[in-house]
Amino acid sequence: MEELEKTIRGCIRNDRSSQEKLYKQFYIPLFCMCRRFFQHDHEAIESVNDGMLKVFLNVGTYREDRGKFFNWVYTIVRNTALDKVRKTVPIPVRSELATLADTTPDTDGGYNPVLSLEGKDVYILLDRLSPATRVVCTLFYIEGYPIKDIAEQLEISTGTVKWHLSESRKRLRSVLERNFNERL
Repeated sequence: MEELEKTIRGCIRNDRSSQEKLYKQFYIPLFCMCRRFFQHDHEAIESVNDGMLKVFLNVGTYREDRGKFFNWVYTIVRNTALDKVRKTVPIPVRSELATLADTTPDTDGGYNPVLSLEGKDVYILLDRLSPATRVVCTLFYIEGYPIKDIAEQLEISTGTVKWHLSESRKRLRSVLERNFNERL
């Protein structure tokens, strides 16, 4: 922990070697998180880089009493990735989604198609989803956000979130059965 604190102090002083050390220390989990939102590695890398730049610019505002440093960094990078998603991924809002929202069961606590998978298998599945559905699926099933929070973060209705979750379950079920010989 003392080593991390030393690195943070170096980043506050804008020390490039401390920034590089922090970047390398957190890169893998941040990349894995961002990769879940994007089909291509370069988009995930770009989100990590943009998010880490924000971290370096704001590292002096971090307060230890508000939580762990990694969680603070993770949140900044995740929000940076979601900003990129909102700008680049069209999330359809169709009139029939309002009707579907009334008939779609609430998915909180329902079937989670990614729980028993290994990391590499999750990416295989996520790559089969449309970009918008991938983001909603990742936020709900992997990040654990409630539907209401996803709707607020992506600036869409809860009905649209439920529709994307329903779509992801349909798509993932057939892919799981086909590629992993699992009967669901």
